[in-house]
Amino acid sequence: MTVPDLHHDLATLVAEASDGRISAAEALAEPESLGLLGLTSIGYVRLIQAVERCYGVAVEPDDDISALDTVPALAEYLRRQGI
Repeated sequence: MTVPDLHHDLATLVAEASDGRISAAEALAEPESLGLLGLTSIGYVRLIQAVERCYGVAVEPDDDISALDTVPALAEYLRRQGI
């Protein structure tokens, strides 16, 4: 999977986790935090569940949660997990 493909797939997961309140394009463009776009704590939980389900990784509570702040940071987190 290429980096742009991974970013697109993750942005789609963000859109789904936010119940469509955040578009995939907005998620891709946000440089600081998905929370600034309105991703709620429930949205983050949904995003974590979707990432775990889609990529077969376990996001541990002890992990650095800044990996969930942006689509590129999440992609880098997955890369470090071997995805």
